[in-house]
Order: sequence, then structure tokens, then C-alpha cells
Amino acid sequence: MRTGTRISKQKQLFLKLIPMTESVNKHEEFLPVTRKKWICKKKIAKTHKHILDNKCLAEDFQSFKNKFIVKLNKQCNDMSTCDYFAQAIKVLEQSLREINTEAQNIEKVICFGLGPFTRHVQALHQLVFVICVQRLYKVKECLYFDPIFNETERKILHELNCFVMSENCEAKYEVEQPTLFYMPHCPGPLTNNLLWCNWEPKKLQNVILINNSFESITSNQPERILRTDLSYILDIQPYVKEFIIEDDYELQSIFNDLSVHAFPRFNLPPPDSDFWQKKDAPVYTDDSILTLNFATLKL
Repeated sequence: MRTGTRISKQKQLFLKLIPMTESVNKHEEFLPVTRKKWICKKKIAKTHKHILDNKCLAEDFQSFKNKFIVKLNKQCNDMSTCDYFAQAIKVLEQSLREINTEAQNIEKVICFGLGPFTRHVQALHQLVFVICVQRLYKVKECLYFDPIFNETERKILHELNCFVMSENCEAKYEVEQPTLFYMPHCPGPLTNNLLWCNWEPKKLQNVILINNSFESITSNQPERILRTDLSYILDIQPYVKEFIIEDDYELQSIFNDLSVHAFPRFNLPPPDSDFWQKKDAPVYTDDSILTLNFATLKL
């Protein structure tokens, strides 16, 4: 009795479901969503979002770049008319006369260790100074390198007609023409590398170097340490012509302890002197100092 009742109820339920199924198939009100279609739609949505994100990034960079260059040009105008820049150029021209360059000309400007100029106010003012020098002397070739530069900073330098080196040469850069090296507050081994790479009179006379005072470096450290890590700075110190740039800039700790260093040929030992004996590339007790970025340096 109970079994027959249970079968009868199941049949009734089955008969009720048949019209519903037929109605769905007839009118096709519901379509099944397969996993394949769902994945496809999800991929399209992600791609669309990626395109929008890239577009926003491009627009953000363009807007930031335009605002930054407007700010940079304003600061260049301020720098070019300030007392600090006037006396720095006077000192630079004095050093150029010492090495007897024609019409006090600078053929190239190379800047190592400038720092993250879109993120650090000190680095920004250093960049402004270099650009003002570049414009004043109409230098067409200007090279930069700092391992801390981000993609935005590299793009901005390209916009300013400057070239960013792709590899860290650790300041081992050989010159054949009058070249201004701007290396504000860089680690001593970088300057030591630059001297080593140009360790002969005809090359060294083309080096004009703005960085921390050689006199301060050699007088504030024991000779034992200098001989180990900064031997080329120590050896050239008696022959270098150093011109101090007085730090009267409106902001402190930006241009402090900087000098122009020139190496006039008449002031150097004779070319055939043992003084110029070429040695292997310098090796330092702490090589990591060569890759330090601006943000870690104490000014």
C-alpha cells in the first residue's frame, strides 16, 4: 500500500516536470553558459583593463613630464641668474684657461651619480646646474648615468636631448677632447677610476672635473686608506689645479665642498716619466661602493 502510493507520487512529480522542460526548450528562455565561454569573457575583460591601465599610465607620464619640464625650465631661469651660478662659471672659465682650450670650449658633458632628480630635491638642483652649463656652452653631447634612475627619469633626460648610458662603466670613461665631468658627492673610487682610465698627460689634460675637493679628500683621510682605495687621487694631488666653488647657494647641502679640478699639461710630470706607468684596474676593499645610489649617500 505504501509502495504503490510512493510510485504514484513519483509519477505525478515526473509528469509535472515534463511541461516545464518542454516550455524551456520551446521558448529557449534559458541558455547554458559553458566554462569555455566564461574563460573567454574573463580574458577579454582582463585585456581591456590592461589596455586601459597602459593608457592611463601613458597619460599620467605625459602629464607629469610636461609639468616637470615646466618646473625645470623655471628653475633653470632662476639658476642662470643667481650669484652662485655666476661665480661657478667664473671659476670654470678660469680652469678652462689653465688647460688652454680653444675659446674655453667644452665638447662634452658627462654626469655620474646625479641621483633621483624627480624624487630628491638636491638631485633636482644638481640637474638644473648641469643643464644651465650645457646650454651656456652649447654642448651638444651630454651623457648621464646613475643606477638609481627610474624609467620616468630616463625618459625625461631623453626629452632634454641627453643620452643615458645603458651600462654602469663605474666612471672608467676615456676622453680625447675637452670633457666636463660633473660628479657631485660621488664615492671616491669613482673619481679614482676616472683618473686611472685617463692616466697619461694628453688624456688627463682634457678632463675638467667638478666634484668633492681633492684637497679635502687627501687631508681628511689617513694616507694608508688613501693608498689602498684612492691611490690615483693621492698621486695626482700635487699636480692638479683646484678651484674652489664658494657655496653661497640659497639651499644648503647641495653644492657644498665642490671644486673644479683641471690638469694642465705644463703642470704634469713629463710623458716619459715612471709616474705614468699603467697599472691594472683598481680593486677596492669594498666594491659595493661603486654601485651605491644617491639616496644612500650622506651629503
